[in-house]
Amino acid sequence: MKLVSRLFVVFLLSACSGAKNADNGPPQDQTLLRHEEAGRIAYGLDRPDEAVAQFEAALAQAQARDDLTAISELSFNLAVAQLKANRPRDALATAQGASAELVRRGRPTSASLDLVEATALYRLGRLADADSLAARVEGSQDLNAAAGASFLRGLIADENGNDAGLRDALARLAGASDPLRLADRLELEARLALKNGDLTGARTSAQQAASIRQDAIDYRGMARALAVAGRAAEFAGDYEAAADLFLRAGRSAALQQDTETARPWLQHVLELTQNAETAATANRAIEALP
Repeated sequence: MKLVSRLFVVFLLSACSGAKNADNGPPQDQTLLRHEEAGRIAYGLDRPDEAVAQFEAALAQAQARDDLTAISELSFNLAVAQLKANRPRDALATAQGASAELVRRGRPTSASLDLVEATALYRLGRLADADSLAARVEGSQDLNAAAGASFLRGLIADENGNDAGLRDALARLAGASDPLRLADRLELEARLALKNGDLTGARTSAQQAASIRQDAIDYRGMARALAVAGRAAEFAGDYEAAADLFLRAGRSAALQQDTETARPWLQHVLELTQNAETAATANRAIEALP
């Protein structure tokens, strides 16, 4: 199974299983293949809970087969799906379990697996642990995972008020051309522009990042970028535009079952807007939260 990670919050799962072999190779495990393929399809259709169930079944089959390569790669896919399903604690356990097995059996962990673990730590609020692990990934030979780690470290630096760390992360993404990495760079640019008082630039970069993430079906990242644009509009005194951006961000997060993120964004809409319909829409979204 070829592993390809594209973002810290969205990873494009492998299109084929490690159990697949050439036509003249040994027999394939059809049960493993069916579950892996079903998980990949469910993930692509934005059905993360279904993807989790299918990858769990595929991983169990890989463990029954005692296929270390498939165990590692399916653990990666499962952890990514768990992150998308807003289950970071499960994703952390999956990634750490796979890494422990690799080490126990004399194999190195992969940078992509470490990045998933760092992402789960970040989502759980363990910023120091996440940053430490991401720093290790940042120095790996896997350039795509290293770029994802730089973006994650930029988010952590921003949350910690570490302007130098944010600038360093942005510098590492300076040559990004892949659309999803470009979205990473634009979001960090927006965050740095906010700190520097360039509110127009911050809003423009954040909205560009949101558009790219929308096309990539990275709705969690899209919502986060919309909230950054909302902060820029708010700081510029454009409160109704800010309310609209936070409303869109909060609604998207709520529909992704990310209540913890959605609630403060939606409540902030009520603090910003003087528009009755905007307030009513925000209230309906808040009332619908679990």
